[in-house]
Amino acid sequence: MASTPSSFYANLLVVSEAIRRQYQVDTNLMLKRAGIDLKAVANGDQRVPFEAVDKFWGLAVKETGNPSIGLDVVEDLNPAVYRSLGVALLCSSTIRDFCLRLVRFFAVISTLETTSFEELEHLAIITDHSSVDYSPSTLGCHADAFAAFVVKFIRILYEPSYAPLKVELGWTPPKKYQHRYQDWFKCPVNFGFEDTNIYIDSADLNVELSGANPDIAMHNDQLAMNVLSKMQKLDLPDQVYARLIEFLPSGNCSRERIARSLAMSESAFQKKLKAAGTSYQELLDATRTELAKLYLSDRDMSVDEVAYMVGFSDCSNFTRAFKRWIGASPREYRTSQSLQPSAPTRTK
Repeated sequence: MASTPSSFYANLLVVSEAIRRQYQVDTNLMLKRAGIDLKAVANGDQRVPFEAVDKFWGLAVKETGNPSIGLDVVEDLNPAVYRSLGVALLCSSTIRDFCLRLVRFFAVISTLETTSFEELEHLAIITDHSSVDYSPSTLGCHADAFAAFVVKFIRILYEPSYAPLKVELGWTPPKKYQHRYQDWFKCPVNFGFEDTNIYIDSADLNVELSGANPDIAMHNDQLAMNVLSKMQKLDLPDQVYARLIEFLPSGNCSRERIARSLAMSESAFQKKLKAAGTSYQELLDATRTELAKLYLSDRDMSVDEVAYMVGFSDCSNFTRAFKRWIGASPREYRTSQSLQPSAPTRTK
């Protein structure tokens, strides 16, 4: 699978819209602070890298004050946002069919975790295992959101009152929030496990679902498989872009560090970028330009803060570089923008 862990943009689309509606929080500002422009990502096949996802969830918990927000964001889940995979899941013939399809194509939704489905004598278990080192707040959000996503989807497919046998979550929420979980899942919920596990009664696995349509499901399975094939061929410039987003705020985003993070020697790194028709400096300047424009559209961020976020320790050096990139100073650029500008789409 793609070497840079990432999430399908629809995940954050669902989350940001739910938070905006339920908590009246300016999620556009949160997305900008995390370095994400959903409109730009949604216009192509790009995905959201782990570092940006992790930062966004941390901001979501901070702004809402709710560490169990992962339960809330799937309440109004619309499967259509997941495109061909959403359609295929909706057309599943049985809950077993749904679980197997979800596990088979889960990388389309996210490569930040892996999933499995195991059938035992009287029950089945669908498991989610984190593949990345989430920050503590994000770890809880993802455990909650995964379990809620699966149960909510089954409720859409099967019956609104569906409850699994039990749920084990891969974190422990603060005590004052723990009562919410049994109310939401309508079954026993246990905390503090290494992985998140959902236990399903074997008697439910073979019930024929009313929306079953094997032909449509098969057609959309192929479309989902095409997406996976593209992801497996994620090119080096995209991987560099994800690493730059992670390393820029630290100020240490040298060519040597990026190459090392991708398990390459510096010389091999330069040769592969040249073969891809670009260079490290071109990618660095393009990433800095895009992120700087995005951050400057947030009028609550000072120019000094923007300079720091794109890897400059000195604002005057950032100003000179920005003027070289676009022909205007950061302040001139900010003045020229409307009150709610659209962030630019990255060009490969």
